[in-house]
Amino acid sequence: MMVIVSLILALLLLAGIIYALRHHQERRRQELVAREQPLPPLKTPMAVSEPAVTVTVESAPEAANADWRQRCQALRDQGRYQEAVSTCRQAWPQWQSFEHAARVMRAAIRNPDTDSATRQQWLHALFRLAAHASFLHDRVEGLPDPIPRLLAQQFDAQELDALDMPWPEIGYRELRLLTKSDRKQLAKLLGEPAAHQSARIFHRKRWLAAIS
Repeated sequence: MMVIVSLILALLLLAGIIYALRHHQERRRQELVAREQPLPPLKTPMAVSEPAVTVTVESAPEAANADWRQRCQALRDQGRYQEAVSTCRQAWPQWQSFEHAARVMRAAIRNPDTDSATRQQWLHALFRLAAHASFLHDRVEGLPDPIPRLLAQQFDAQELDALDMPWPEIGYRELRLLTKSDRKQLAKLLGEPAAHQSARIFHRKRWLAAIS
């Protein structure tokens, strides 16, 4: 009888152990499943707007340069050539000032409404413009190059206008501002020059006096 009771108790104890093990395993499984669940998404922070930046004309010289070029082109398109050339002087003595003024003069020369006498005046003006550009911007061996930012201090437009620029001695081949068409028209109007040279070479004494 005692053997039977002991056997029953052993079976009950074994059943309890098995139940406890199963319960422990189930809890462990649930914990692992819970760990494998993805985390909830993080709340996205509100975007912080950047402060607006205001660019003034004083802090952007490029904008000022573009401004005179736009005015020059607008006046040229309206046929107001003299005003357009005057606008180009705002950038004097920069090379681009001469370039844009030359474009204005060519537009005036090509205009079918321009009479013959006025066209000749524009051609003369174009030659002098090219000679002035040659004097200020050519690089000549044996003559010192200027400091670009000091050009306006060493020369002024009125002084340059007073310099003689004779066509026979200066010619057109060394004037890089002139196009092939410009040269043909000038040669037709003024005849072939006796010589071709840079305006800086022609006025070398004046150049050396100003730069030295």
